[in-house]
Amino acid sequence: MTDPTTPAVVAAEHSLAALAADPWARELYFADDVELHPGLRELRAAMPDSIVDVVRFRDETTIHVRREDFREVCGFLRDHPQVAFNFLTDETAVDMLHLRESPRFDVVALLYSLSNRVRLRIKAGCDDGDAVPSLVPLWNGANWLEREAYDMFGIIFAGHPNLRRILLADDWDEGHPLRKDYPLRGWRPFPVFNTDRPVGRVRTRWTGRENV
Repeated sequence: MTDPTTPAVVAAEHSLAALAADPWARELYFADDVELHPGLRELRAAMPDSIVDVVRFRDETTIHVRREDFREVCGFLRDHPQVAFNFLTDETAVDMLHLRESPRFDVVALLYSLSNRVRLRIKAGCDDGDAVPSLVPLWNGANWLEREAYDMFGIIFAGHPNLRRILLADDWDEGHPLRKDYPLRGWRPFPVFNTDRPVGRVRTRWTGRENV
């Protein structure tokens, strides 16, 4: 029989009481029962088939969604009048090589609600060559972020207005450096110059402060 005085039970009862008093209470975003999270609750009601998994770790909530619904989910959370995750903090990608077989990559959107002062992480899995809906139509700030993910990981963002490299040269042909199978010095033989020094090294005289 469960002890009604244990911290977990007390916290659960407190969360349920908060839900009954105010379904949009800020503390519900951090409730032990992740299903009480207002953003997740509303998303389940509106787009239940889009949710793949939900992870809660150290008061941070991550919702894994279908790749095809990535933009639609973010748009729903942005435009919802109560949860209002209307600020895109960051968008990036993670190479999950050696951690799982498929999908290889996670595209990650970090959302922030200015009115509720809470954060939410949205992830969409994709394999090499799969197109992920661009978030540029929702946030112009996603433009360079998605270009960086394309440059470093090779992820294609469908609907991006100018998807090209941003850190490396446009004619770079050695792949995508942040993939975990990318060699430290690239795919081509690394050139080594000046192996035979015509002039020996000369020790320079220290001209700074002495006796330091």
